[in-house]
Amino acid sequence: MTIAALILGLAATGQTVDKPTLQYYQQTFVIRQQDDVLRIPLVQPVLKIKLYVAFRKNDGFAVWDDRGLTVRRGPRAVSTRLPAIAVSPKVFSREEIRSTLRSIQAGERTKDAGGLSGAKRIGTGAYFLVRWEDQEKKPWAEALVKVDLSATKPEPELVGRFEGLSSASKPIDDELSVVGNKLAIVSHRDDTWGLATYDPESRTFDYTALGDSLVDYLPVSPTQGLFIERTSYKTSIVGRIDLSTKSRSVLYEGREKLRLIDSTNPPIVLASKPGTTKLINAETGVVRSLPYQLECRRAGADVICWTPAETPQAVWLISPASWEIRARWREAGQ
Repeated sequence: MTIAALILGLAATGQTVDKPTLQYYQQTFVIRQQDDVLRIPLVQPVLKIKLYVAFRKNDGFAVWDDRGLTVRRGPRAVSTRLPAIAVSPKVFSREEIRSTLRSIQAGERTKDAGGLSGAKRIGTGAYFLVRWEDQEKKPWAEALVKVDLSATKPEPELVGRFEGLSSASKPIDDELSVVGNKLAIVSHRDDTWGLATYDPESRTFDYTALGDSLVDYLPVSPTQGLFIERTSYKTSIVGRIDLSTKSRSVLYEGREKLRLIDSTNPPIVLASKPGTTKLINAETGVVRSLPYQLECRRAGADVICWTPAETPQAVWLISPASWEIRARWREAGQ
């Protein structure tokens, strides 16, 4: 064997060793590369549900849990689900209150708050974004409530309502943030979405529209996020938003159904239509189309894709830098 042939042989052997292998076994994707093994379950584990949110100053407490909002100072404690707010003229118009009362009478709604969309503390003020839901668990109202932890007899105080609703859906969620010393939510209405704020200093609410109909919003940090919106001219847009400056950048626009696989960098977009899924690295613009309806998930620096969604018969490990297929697996007989 010549020296050149020997070098080529060693190089080929090195490439074989470095190449990852992929298997699907007992509802788990198994990726092996040299001594490293990465296991990714088909069904993601359910995140632990938050059971309460609590704020304290000395012997003053404000807690949201399965009892609703509990305020305590020393031995005195009061729990409430804030039923009066649901029909309060301070935050609802007369027609809105009439509509709510009709829905309550029909058994479609209740005056009791059903969830917490978020909570934050600013100074001695504990703020709770309280949520009301109908019998199908669809949010129909939110109100901002404050508890002054330094008060002699702290009590829930109705502050007001943000324009629109947050995207909260968990019993205790985390959609309330602080942007520029103001309480804020990414708010959606029927026709627009934007940044809704409350300034504790001036006690004023404000709203800035940032786009058309919101489909999804993934926070990257308290002041930055990725969004998907549906435009008035029937396209969908994936973009990045900076809430502190209210500046946005478009990462991809198309007529397909768009999804972000998560909020990690680089943003990976799935653009699907019947029989085809387009993989888009929204940071570099590199695109690859595969003739399948795919589910995808991050796998270290790579992306793992499979079809069908619930019973994988074909799986690919793909590099988002170039969308090169690094490994693949197919069920026997497929």
